[in-house]
Amino acid sequence: MPDKSSVRTGIEFSATAIAVIGAAWAGKAYFENWMQDTIDKAVEDKIAVIEQLQLADLLVYYGYPDEAISELRKVAGRVANLDDEDKRKIAFYDNYLDAISASYSTLKYEPEIRMLRSVFSTEMQTDGWHDENLAYVSMFLPEAQADENFYNREVVGRFKLAVSQYEADGAYDDMGNAYRNLSLAYLCRGDNEDAIEAMEMAAEMLPFDYYFMVPMSELEDFLEEPEIKKLDAVCSSNVAQGYARLMQSFAVSENPVRDFLREYTR
Repeated sequence: MPDKSSVRTGIEFSATAIAVIGAAWAGKAYFENWMQDTIDKAVEDKIAVIEQLQLADLLVYYGYPDEAISELRKVAGRVANLDDEDKRKIAFYDNYLDAISASYSTLKYEPEIRMLRSVFSTEMQTDGWHDENLAYVSMFLPEAQADENFYNREVVGRFKLAVSQYEADGAYDDMGNAYRNLSLAYLCRGDNEDAIEAMEMAAEMLPFDYYFMVPMSELEDFLEEPEIKKLDAVCSSNVAQGYARLMQSFAVSENPVRDFLREYTR
């Protein structure tokens, strides 16, 4: 028969074991709850970023780029901690560039333009679309008008790079838009001959737009285009007037679309 000390020791051991098991079980439950909370928080953060990106994309699409920029700023801190290859980070900077380019107040976003130029030169890969939009927003930097070398490299040169990339991809509509923006870049510094040549290339890529739709517009339509008028605030030449005259020339020049329609309807 065991003595009392042995019984007491056994009871104490059993109590200790039960306490340890209980603590372990409680710890397991705590750990599981902590893990679930961590996962839930990560999912919530991921969804929050995605929702903001989707909202910003829709705002730009429906003509509210400045509101899109406000929404993107709300998740800028979260995006900064993402890996460079994360699709959310890529979409964030793409949306930001798209919104600033589309804004009628691009000039006031100089800090953001510099940030985007830095990001796309060091972290993100670029294609024709990026180069076209980076060239466009760079026109609103002070050095674009103060430094001819900067303008030739970062504006004109980058528009030409976009044209080349679109051509390589067979994206001729995009190529036409890039030629149009290149023409605006030439008009911005009063280089009318190169502006005409670039716009004629745009018309070659988009003949229906330039030879059918453009002749149906009035002079005031071109002068009042917000996208064009905002360039007058930063350009040494009057872009709106130069652009309007250039567009009107398509109404009186040789018109391959009109000639085709006449031939086709005989």
